[in-house]
Amino acid sequence: MKKIVLDRWLGLATVLALAGGASVAQAAGLRSGNFPGLQAGGDMSAWRLAADDSTQAPEAGQTGASASSSSSGQEAAPADQASGTTAAGKSAEAERKSGGVSELLEHNNYRFDIDAPSSFVSTIRDSTLVGRWQHRKDYDPVQFDGLVSKLHDEVLAIVQAEGYFEPRIEIDAEAPDRVKLTLKPGNRTKVSELDIQIEGQGTQNRALANVKRRFGMAVGDPFVSSNWQSGKSALIDAMKRQGYLRARIARSTAQVDAAAAKARLTVVVDSGDRIAFGKVEVQGLSRYPEKIITDLQPFHEGDAYTDAALQTFQERLREAGYFSSVSAVPDTLALQEDPSLKAVPIRLVVEELKRHRLVYGLGYSTDDGFRGQVGFQDRSLFGLQMEASLVMSERRQRAFTNFRTPYDAEDRYYGFGGRVEREDEKGVVTFNSNAYVGYGQRERDIEAFTSLQLQQEEIHFRQSGQRDGVKALVLGKAWTLQRFDSQLNPSRGYGVKFEISGASKHALSDATFTRFYTSMVGFKPLSKNSPVWRNGTFIGRVEFGVVNAGSRFGIPSENLFRAGGIGSLRGYGYRSLGLNVNNSVIGQRYLAIGSLEYQHRITEMLSLGVFYDYGNVTDAWRSFDAVSGYGAGLQVRTPVGPVKLDLAYGQAIHRYRVHFSIGFSF
Repeated sequence: MKKIVLDRWLGLATVLALAGGASVAQAAGLRSGNFPGLQAGGDMSAWRLAADDSTQAPEAGQTGASASSSSSGQEAAPADQASGTTAAGKSAEAERKSGGVSELLEHNNYRFDIDAPSSFVSTIRDSTLVGRWQHRKDYDPVQFDGLVSKLHDEVLAIVQAEGYFEPRIEIDAEAPDRVKLTLKPGNRTKVSELDIQIEGQGTQNRALANVKRRFGMAVGDPFVSSNWQSGKSALIDAMKRQGYLRARIARSTAQVDAAAAKARLTVVVDSGDRIAFGKVEVQGLSRYPEKIITDLQPFHEGDAYTDAALQTFQERLREAGYFSSVSAVPDTLALQEDPSLKAVPIRLVVEELKRHRLVYGLGYSTDDGFRGQVGFQDRSLFGLQMEASLVMSERRQRAFTNFRTPYDAEDRYYGFGGRVEREDEKGVVTFNSNAYVGYGQRERDIEAFTSLQLQQEEIHFRQSGQRDGVKALVLGKAWTLQRFDSQLNPSRGYGVKFEISGASKHALSDATFTRFYTSMVGFKPLSKNSPVWRNGTFIGRVEFGVVNAGSRFGIPSENLFRAGGIGSLRGYGYRSLGLNVNNSVIGQRYLAIGSLEYQHRITEMLSLGVFYDYGNVTDAWRSFDAVSGYGAGLQVRTPVGPVKLDLAYGQAIHRYRVHFSIGFSF
């Protein structure tokens, strides 16, 4: 008997010690026990909350007599010590991970009835000791009084963290079978004044004028402890992004009038000196010259540090074609170790791609038939990137070689190369070659390329035996904008292309012409709230082109337009729509096509769709005769892109045609 009594007293002492520790963790910033004025129903007509940022003391939820303090401590990312909910949640998580608790079976030890607003019920059950021990198998009834004794302070911490500073909390406990909690949180305190001040060198920086918007709380918002702390963190983060890497919270106070449910907030930020970019220290570079990296830097040593410039640097390196991974971060530890340091070193770690790469593949589409490709890449051939490839299909054979410089600090590169191609379709055999030189420019989502091309072409009409040869020196520029959520399997976003080019008889050309071309495609998912359309996506596509010339004669065919096939007008053969000459199809000067498709996702991989394509090509708008193609198909998402199979009906020719393709390109 004595042993049983002793065991129970030891168990009670252990529970009280654990409960006390958990409550201290919960109420680190909400110690109502030290301030009688915050007991349930107490006088809270006016009190002041202040923080000593050097020790990261909590500022929301602390209660007591009017007090004020300030310090010059650092607060780069203040912890939410004032949130009893958060602290209790962490304590519960620690218990779950401690080993034995996760193996305990559910067991209803006592009733725990909660009469409170629904927004608090689950938090109270999950974060209080009474709630957490309700179903534990290792519970002993001797613990009951100890658990209940902590419930008031725990609930008070929870509601104060959400801005309720005059709650009424009633606890009715019938040991050892039942606990009833009644909570009336009262009026929620809202922010009545918000004063954010910046001290130090940052006061002269106009770029910081909008930093205050990053605070995350505004006048009229509820005074929530976690938002109060995260708002100060956001201020420091915004300052650091502008180069004030030693920025800190100098003072912060929250004056709460609980009776009026108002809070006056004051935050003073010491920006410190603005830090400059220091030397870039590179790790992992062995195959390629360091000039590749320095040419891509959008900043120089001594320039004012900004996070945006560093992110641009990283993006340029990732897209340069030399590295599989890139990490560039400021060495803030160096700033801490040397308070006199005015420039922060940049630690750049790269992982290089192999210099040589062999590319090969097989494919099939109803437009080109079976297709094979073999290619070779050298990422550093005399300082240039080189790509060569041979592509063979039933209708077309093509070989090309391209050379280009790396991107420079202005996001520009230079390139040159050539292409030879043979195409055999609809009784016309075309041989053409293209040699070019030009430069590309990248600006955010837009890629632009300006080129001078020497185009030469020979056309052989099989039936008549006629041969025509043409050439043109074409100056042109193309812009491409892509904003898809995925380059392989897009489901939302859009892309736009625009091209303008021209040639003159007076400059190595057989004809004078100007050419305009644009294409647009967009993916629009439908509302997820719709029970019918929530898995649906609309896909729209538009193509429009004009060649301004007296006639099509003397113009190389790659500047003219033909239509038909997947990606153009389904229901018709690949590039089968054009001008029929001697039973052969040749290009025309005008193009207009529109398409609308609806895809409905059945599973994560499979979608079914219906579509309607409309348009044509013509040599004169007055004789434009649009045709339509429509049908249905299925699409399978794969790691290499969508696999599409469409069955389309060509209204103008009264025939069905199957279209098959792999991958997405724009």
